[in-house]
Amino acid sequence: MAAGASSTAAPTPDDRPSVSTDVPYQPRTLTRGEATSRETFVFYSPKNDRIVTVCDYLHLSLALKLEFNPSLKAYVERPRKMMLAPKLTIDISFWTRDHRGHEQHLLAIPKAGTIGNARDGIALRDRTRLETAAQRHDLQISYVLEQELLNETASLRRCFLLLPHVQSTRRVMDRIAICQGIETYFKVTTWASFAELITAFPNFSPDHVVAVAAAMIHDGTLRLADTRPLSPHSALEVADGS
Repeated sequence: MAAGASSTAAPTPDDRPSVSTDVPYQPRTLTRGEATSRETFVFYSPKNDRIVTVCDYLHLSLALKLEFNPSLKAYVERPRKMMLAPKLTIDISFWTRDHRGHEQHLLAIPKAGTIGNARDGIALRDRTRLETAAQRHDLQISYVLEQELLNETASLRRCFLLLPHVQSTRRVMDRIAICQGIETYFKVTTWASFAELITAFPNFSPDHVVAVAAAMIHDGTLRLADTRPLSPHSALEVADGS
């Protein structure tokens, strides 16, 4: 179960970012300099139904965490800027909205302490300055430290490997039938592996069964029941079963 190239593939002209009209922000477009000087990751987001573009592993990691958080309805990368000084502005990393309508603005803080890049020169230890700027912009900022994401490396790697399978679900014509079959299957068993689900549904393509199961993890119907590296033998269970 390796991640395919689609998880970080460059968008085609028809894949330009398109944010739903009920979302208050559009992602800031990267400048040419940013696109060429920073490591950029581009992927189709099933949660947002659009192409997402982020810079650096820090923001990719946080994007994956948001993508696989079933309590979130939507998120937007680089939703707006925040001015810290007359000649210094930084990007808010992400805006999120959960299914209850609660919204957050997230600021990812690299392990080195600086925000965005070395030129910014703003560290988390300068929290008073950050919070003063947030108040000036009428924003409530939540900080996400790189170390927090590093502590979740194994979980985020599983998300990265699952993402291409979730992305492919939109091309599975029988996804509703497979989903209903998996839901029925879990009414008579506590847990099952991807391999066992493939065996249980021989009339469907194995890739399609895995894709739908991954999508059910993505939407919170199922969850991985163990913390081992993702494989065909990874155990799944109903998410509200505990």
